[in-house]
Amino acid sequence: MKDKKTGKSKRSSRLLTFLLAVFTAVFIGSGFMLAKELLQREKEKSAYEQMNNELQQAVEQATEQKQDEDTNAGELVLEHYAKLKEQNKDFIGWISIEGTPLSYPVVHTPDDTEYYLRRAFDGSYAVSGTPFLGEGCDVNSTNVLIYGHRMNDDTMFTTLLDYAEKEFWETHREIRFDTVDKLQTYEVFAAFYIEIPAEDNPDAFRWYNYSGNISGDNFADYVSRVKAHSYYDTEISVTEGDKLITLTTCAYNNETHRFVVVAKLKQ
Repeated sequence: MKDKKTGKSKRSSRLLTFLLAVFTAVFIGSGFMLAKELLQREKEKSAYEQMNNELQQAVEQATEQKQDEDTNAGELVLEHYAKLKEQNKDFIGWISIEGTPLSYPVVHTPDDTEYYLRRAFDGSYAVSGTPFLGEGCDVNSTNVLIYGHRMNDDTMFTTLLDYAEKEFWETHREIRFDTVDKLQTYEVFAAFYIEIPAEDNPDAFRWYNYSGNISGDNFADYVSRVKAHSYYDTEISVTEGDKLITLTTCAYNNETHRFVVVAKLKQ
């Protein structure tokens, strides 16, 4: 007659062995997926760093030739943008904030605005995507809406969250947003966190609905509301006729929270 305790012990041992094998497989699988994701992110980061280095070389070359009366420094930078346009027809400009990691190409696909949500500049899959124009606007619009991801490695639009502090704004008041044929500088006048409103709240501020060509009461309402939401008063005057850019990124690791920075073109 078999010892009942011995039988139970063997079953327990087999169960523990099975569970150990399962946990080991899960651990290895998770480690593999994590390593794969890290490699993908490093690949994406390196690709954009290379693009940024090439742009900086063009800027340095332009700076060196600035003293030559026959050389227009800006033209050299625009020539570089023209080359990027040849590489990707969706390229419409470059956005950057001096002294920060934020320096990226911007793309626009009117028929599918979120096409680059998870695509790199070359069209390949990318978790970080590429900054892109929102619905209802183009580079010539009164208010150009630009989306970008907030990444945990401080790339893409993560820098925007620093504008929550006025001290950061005081040292980074300007944002460059060049188009393929224009070199442009904008000055930040509002920055705030906001939650995407529920559909049953018609009076909530839907900043994303003000993109494109806005004027009159719509323009005044938009400027008034972004200033009211802003964490601090920049004392920058904005009037109808000014051209704006509105930058939006995710916040708080929450699907419904966004951080918004609004700036006007310097004349």
